[in-house]
Amino acid sequence: MKLVRFTLLLALVALLTTGCANKTDYSRLGDSPSVDERRLLVTFIDRTINRNLPGNAQDSYRLRGQYNNSSWSERVARHLAERYQLQFVAQWPVTELGVSCVVYGVPETLPLLQVMTALQKDQDVSSVQQMQTFNVLGNQHSAIKPYSDPYLHLQTGFQSLGIAELHKFSTGQGVRIALIDTGVDVDHPDLKGQISYSENVAPEPGDHSLAELHGTAVAGVLSARADNGIGIAGVAPEAEILAFRACWPDNPGSLAARCNSFTLALALNQAIRLKSRIINLSLSGPEDPLLKMLIEKALSEGIIVIAAVPGKDQIGSFPANVPGVLAVGRGGEAENLSFIAPGQDILTTVPHGAYDFMSGSSFATPHVAGLIALLLQLHPDWQISDIKHHFNSESSLLTTHTPNASSLRDEHNATPN
Repeated sequence: MKLVRFTLLLALVALLTTGCANKTDYSRLGDSPSVDERRLLVTFIDRTINRNLPGNAQDSYRLRGQYNNSSWSERVARHLAERYQLQFVAQWPVTELGVSCVVYGVPETLPLLQVMTALQKDQDVSSVQQMQTFNVLGNQHSAIKPYSDPYLHLQTGFQSLGIAELHKFSTGQGVRIALIDTGVDVDHPDLKGQISYSENVAPEPGDHSLAELHGTAVAGVLSARADNGIGIAGVAPEAEILAFRACWPDNPGSLAARCNSFTLALALNQAIRLKSRIINLSLSGPEDPLLKMLIEKALSEGIIVIAAVPGKDQIGSFPANVPGVLAVGRGGEAENLSFIAPGQDILTTVPHGAYDFMSGSSFATPHVAGLIALLLQLHPDWQISDIKHHFNSESSLLTTHTPNASSLRDEHNATPN
């Protein structure tokens, strides 16, 4: 099968404009969960978003860079900090909601709830919330020696879903998937050239290497290069993958990782802005008002949002519980599920050219994202309702929701070439 390498470079270059950069210091965002407990996300209506103001490039962005804040929004943020004696940490325009989002630290000398109440009454403020912490949903990987030969036959999910047969009709070509996770090893032999665009919106690790375990493993399930004589094959190997690093491990090399409200908001806004067709969220945490607004914005624009459901021993059910989000588990989860997919002992890519077995709903989720990409290649105009109807009408391994080879063949034959 001839593979087509997709790139967003030309499209993104067209969006570049010149202007003064005002970068967020992301190193201050990952201090510790205890620090986050005294941090607030404050939003206010930003009247400079999407306006062409002379000398103001706040609505542009640079490759692997960040949005700029307008001088007007910076003044508002500074005045709020002075008014309530807050410590400014970071600011970023959430363009898809038309607001500026500011992270403030509340000094220990001030009562947190009292500060929140005062901010909520301020006429300049749209919303106030505490910084939330989210966790990726993977169990610690098995200590199995990585393989060095082709091992498609060891991919239990790939085999049980009949993906090789599905690839005769669709490979996800042209379907844009936003992967919001930890860092992806874009130089892994099975992922090299498979990631169309990557951006870091999380604190950078001390060694400056953004290749991390969880994101690389999820990316492998979804998009590992197929039929290249090495390693494994992804469910949707010709999809356009946008990799957003919004989560980070507390310890280098650890599968466990965390994210927060701010970094996830940045990534979700970018995913919407770049017109992703699917958003994969292999993570969970507490209810979050800002993130819910962004997810609802994505859903309103026809973006299919897929999220992992935590296991019984894991906390948080957001964002999988947001109405309209496709909730995915590997089986045994207490929450209501849209799909059950393979998520036990899944062989996939890990950093530094290696492979390992992973378990957890984190790895069930990209199976579903990939399968939906296969359908969207054949039916680009399909929405969530169409996909649910199709899955519900088929008998297969995803709780009677997964397209099998014969059903996808029928879809292929019914689609004009």
